[in-house]
Amino acid sequence: MNRFFTCCLLLMTTICPLFAQQAYDVQPGEPAPLNGIDYGFEIKNESRVDISGGPFMRYEVTIYATNKSNCSKLFFPKPTLFSSTDPNQLAEFDCLNATGKRMTSKSGKVLARPFTVPYQQKIKTADGKDAYSTTNIQAGYVLRNGETVSNSFIVIVPDNEKPRMKVRISELPDF
Repeated sequence: MNRFFTCCLLLMTTICPLFAQQAYDVQPGEPAPLNGIDYGFEIKNESRVDISGGPFMRYEVTIYATNKSNCSKLFFPKPTLFSSTDPNQLAEFDCLNATGKRMTSKSGKVLARPFTVPYQQKIKTADGKDAYSTTNIQAGYVLRNGETVSNSFIVIVPDNEKPRMKVRISELPDF
């Protein structure tokens, strides 16, 4: 029984890093390009606040992903057993020096928009004639060429510091 657990542990330590997300440091106004998509953030607003008698900096941060690959990126949700990520998540931005005070965020996600296709089906009407009905069905997610998706959140960092951000990019398959 001990050998079984040892083998499982060894297998997990060698396979799990293969599924880990890549993480990149990003600076304001300097996006990280990967596979034709630019991942970056901008500081929209900053102010100094006093929390529990100490000074802190409050920043409103906008995170974004812009498709500059000259083609649309389509991807389909992958069924996973242990994953808790959104199926349309492009990237997750983490603020490394965020304090989380006053119920503020330490991270934010950039999500792709749904992609639908029309499906036409034949139905019978009340008088027995054939009619066609068209329904839009979600087939996956898309980031069109030139499209930017964004999200905003507020972080509080120690006084006289700027947000230090790291982006974890979800793997997008090529079609």
